[in-house]
Amino acid sequence: MTSPARPAPLAARLRSALPPVLVLAGAVGYLGVVPLVDELHAVPGQVPPWVHAALVVLQAVALLLRVRYPVVVFGAVVTLDLVILGSTGGELGIGSFGVILATYALARHEERRTVIRTLVAGAVATTVIGGIAMAFGSSEEPLILVFAAVARIVLQYVLPAGVAEYARGRERLLSAIEDQARMAENERRISVQNDLRAERTALARELHDIAGHHLSGIIVSAQAASALVERDPERAREMLRTVQSDARTTLVDLRRTVGLLRSDDADAQGGGDGSTLGPATTPTIAAIPELVEAARSRGQHVAYTVTGEPRVLGPLAETAAYRTVQESLANAARHAPGAVCRVAVRFEADAIELTVTNAASSQRPASPSRDGYGLWGMRERAELIGARLTSAPTDEGGWRNRLTIPDEHRADQQGLDQHLPDQHRSDS
Repeated sequence: MTSPARPAPLAARLRSALPPVLVLAGAVGYLGVVPLVDELHAVPGQVPPWVHAALVVLQAVALLLRVRYPVVVFGAVVTLDLVILGSTGGELGIGSFGVILATYALARHEERRTVIRTLVAGAVATTVIGGIAMAFGSSEEPLILVFAAVARIVLQYVLPAGVAEYARGRERLLSAIEDQARMAENERRISVQNDLRAERTALARELHDIAGHHLSGIIVSAQAASALVERDPERAREMLRTVQSDARTTLVDLRRTVGLLRSDDADAQGGGDGSTLGPATTPTIAAIPELVEAARSRGQHVAYTVTGEPRVLGPLAETAAYRTVQESLANAARHAPGAVCRVAVRFEADAIELTVTNAASSQRPASPSRDGYGLWGMRERAELIGARLTSAPTDEGGWRNRLTIPDEHRADQQGLDQHLPDQHRSDS
């Protein structure tokens, strides 16, 4: 069972009623003009003017249903116009405006084959009846009568049908563009989901490698220390320090990696609208140019600069840097479409600074923002590596995200101190 149709807005109703009202106004105007004519017989034919006006009123009433029943309304309006033509020797054209509106509605709302057949029938009827009426009731020259008949066909049928066909073509074009945009959006979402799955797989593999490598070393060192505890206590203490160091490193890396593993829903909310723009492999700062090119290929205006001597960071810091740029570009695409973005990477002596700035947008975003998972995710990644993230609007109305990553050793030590009890923190 279908739900009842929602009432059309008032403006749409007024637009729909305007053509019949204009036809009705023509009938009223016709009655107002006739008494001003000195001789009543100046109006062609012997039929009283109010009869012609009544026929035009019937046209206006029929036109109220022109969208729902275009063929029936067209036939009724043309028939009424032919009655007017036949009773006035083909010289009174007050019914022509109604025919024009009926022709437009027919060509606008019916399939092309039906439109052609119906218009041909109407044009033939108008030509035959109008021609006969003019031949017997008009004193004009034959050439003028032929010209009048051709002009009536063009005005009442050809031009309105052409305008309606143009409107239908434009409507089809806009509909095709919207369908293409929806398909592209669906494909992009599917691609994003696939990239997110690939990213989680890579992170899971990284987690396995970290645990396997460090835990194996811890086991070997612990066994060696156990064997040397009586024979070489100093060597045993050295092995235990190795165990302690490996355990600390494992703890930090595991906590960071686990923090990057998100559920499908959280990732979709944080970056499901375009956060994955680059390669699905483990991301690095060196891959940011590819990320920028991918954003450009999707229509974003992105400028990219690098200052200082590039150097490689640890995998978690590289991932955080890449994801911050990635999410910033995605946020700019969502919330500031068409705005110019600037990505700047600066390698300093004791830190690496990544800045993504987008200008204010003159366009409205495709959909309003409904969550803050993207910014929350960037902040979490920054905290996991001991970095600092600042996010704030610019003076020009844009937005800026800046991630400052300390030297890799300092960042690791900072994260280590956050996760270990006081008695187990490094003394260095």
